[in-house]
Amino acid sequence: MSTKYDQQKQQEVSRRGFMRDAMAVAAGAGMAAGAAKTARADVYKSILPSTVLGANEIIRTGHIGVGGMGRADLKFTLMRDDMMPIAICDLYPKQLADDRAGGMAKSKNPNVTTHHDFREIIDNKDVDAVVIATPDHWHCLPVLYAADAGKDIYCEKPLSTTLAEANAMMKKIADTKVVFQGGTMQRSGEQFQQAVELVRSGYIGKVAHVETYIHDDEPITGIGMGSDADNLEKDQKVPYSLVDWNFHQGWVEHKPFNSNRWIYNFRWFLDYSGGKITDWGAHLIDIAIWAMGQEKQPKTVVATGGKYILQDNRTTPDTLEVLWEFEDYTMSFKNRVWNEFVPIARVSDSGKPVPWGPHGIVFHGTLGTLRVDRGGYQVYPVQNNGKPAEEKSFQADEPELTMNHPHWQNFADCIRSRERCICDAPVIGQTTTLCHMGTAAYVSGGKLRWNAEIRKFDGDDAATQRANEFAYRPYLNGWSLEAPYYRA
Repeated sequence: MSTKYDQQKQQEVSRRGFMRDAMAVAAGAGMAAGAAKTARADVYKSILPSTVLGANEIIRTGHIGVGGMGRADLKFTLMRDDMMPIAICDLYPKQLADDRAGGMAKSKNPNVTTHHDFREIIDNKDVDAVVIATPDHWHCLPVLYAADAGKDIYCEKPLSTTLAEANAMMKKIADTKVVFQGGTMQRSGEQFQQAVELVRSGYIGKVAHVETYIHDDEPITGIGMGSDADNLEKDQKVPYSLVDWNFHQGWVEHKPFNSNRWIYNFRWFLDYSGGKITDWGAHLIDIAIWAMGQEKQPKTVVATGGKYILQDNRTTPDTLEVLWEFEDYTMSFKNRVWNEFVPIARVSDSGKPVPWGPHGIVFHGTLGTLRVDRGGYQVYPVQNNGKPAEEKSFQADEPELTMNHPHWQNFADCIRSRERCICDAPVIGQTTTLCHMGTAAYVSGGKLRWNAEIRKFDGDDAATQRANEFAYRPYLNGWSLEAPYYRA
């Protein structure tokens, strides 16, 4: 695939050569700090490397992927006085338009540039940090390119689509020492932080089982069968004519266009994602292992489920249960796409039953059970194991803001301090690994033993072989996990 980017690169000066020269200039600039402080910001940034930022200097962001989640991330940068979007990128031009991300970015920076190829964002020497909100199978390569270029990174969850990608990403970030923040922002929410501390402190006793769940109420027709390029409705033909379908598919096996494999619904296809366990499970499992001990590794994983109800062309299950076995506890993930019923949690003062929400994390201890979600948490005493935990609850106020604002603040603070973010690569890498273990167990159809040292499943049986092949499936179509990342 020859792109406009590849043609331009043949005429450009090596970025690495530029960075070496810039570092030499930066060393000399320290002798004239007073002059540097009064220099224009754009000139100053053209001299100093992107990792050299003053305490009050604006962090200039480049956004890769500005669909629904990408625009949400863009919104949070726009709300900050210390961040400025200077470039946005998407394969679908409509996302860059003035009535979408383009207009949002221009409301703060009329000179924002728009791009088709993410590598143009990374090559912009004035970009300090990239924000990656692409489909899951396009998280890895922008991270590798950005880390090589010395850009700090905010990347949406899950970290990757395969374990091979996760390994490459964690190693690259460790080697380059760029600041990395994963999009599992629940870690920055007060309700989750309090719940984790209650579990860790023994408030509900010894915890031996953790449930995570997310349920939906999709109709039996699900997402339907989608449309191919020749059978799109009239109002859908323009989007297909504009999207770069081959680029969108990237390193995975290329397949004919289907509208369900594109915007949003890509997450229900195993080529690009893992379904609900990587979509929502990444948030839930992250809090569970944070409370139970981030360093603990699972011994086994088993999954059961299938596509039993929905009449659509997704390749991920509509019903799934996964069970991980650790040394001193078990953890489960459950998802029903077609029925969101959950138990009644309590009865309100007016006598009205109040159900649990359709997603949550439930810690079962010897003295009590604690359930937490984005709305808050509740402790339920257990009466038969000594003195029960006292009832305790917390109601979150505007959870989307109270999670995301501190999460982005942490990212900005760490860009300046060069410290580790609350959801740095090892943290989100462990969460993503557990999610992919569940998907691999589902695909393999067997109970799997995990070898944390080599980050693969142990065994010579057919199920283990299928699981490792799925978790380490190769890059295709000229793309590679090793530089140069595009070799066609």
